[in-house]
Amino acid sequence: MVLFFIQIFSTLGFAVLYSTLVLYATNHLQLSAKVATTLMGVFGAFNYGLHLFGGYLGGRFLSNRNLFVGGMAAQVVGCGCIATGSLAMFYVGLAFFLTGSGLNVTCINMMLTQRFTPEDPRREGAFLWNYAGMNVGFFVGFAAAGYFQGTGSYASLFVFATLGNFVAIVLAL
Repeated sequence: MVLFFIQIFSTLGFAVLYSTLVLYATNHLQLSAKVATTLMGVFGAFNYGLHLFGGYLGGRFLSNRNLFVGGMAAQVVGCGCIATGSLAMFYVGLAFFLTGSGLNVTCINMMLTQRFTPEDPRREGAFLWNYAGMNVGFFVGFAAAGYFQGTGSYASLFVFATLGNFVAIVLAL
């Protein structure tokens, strides 16, 4: 049950950035559409590529829980930097966020896997709830992004994402 709520809150920051990155870069930071869409492509590629690295670290050198908390802490710092509204802090924030996201996404699935033996009939239901939590997190993140984009309050949106990621850390601890 705790992992369900961790999944909801840990997904918020990614959902906000995924749905807002191009609009934030063009509307607030005044980057060209070409630069903004290139950033979005790099964001997606590095996010998923870093999952391999995070899975390797979590399986070999650090516990999945510690790596998850460290990754979420990096995401908190990243969203906080982006919330400042400056271009330099935007790039720093993206670097922190991507590092954190890449490190922690595989960890929550591994923590869930370790809770059940392969024969345990509750295992399938647990993964169903895990993905349901991810979908709830995306829904809330996308809805918040739509609301805050409508008001033009990008700083508030990234503070919201920062707080959501912080709640995930508290729940994991």
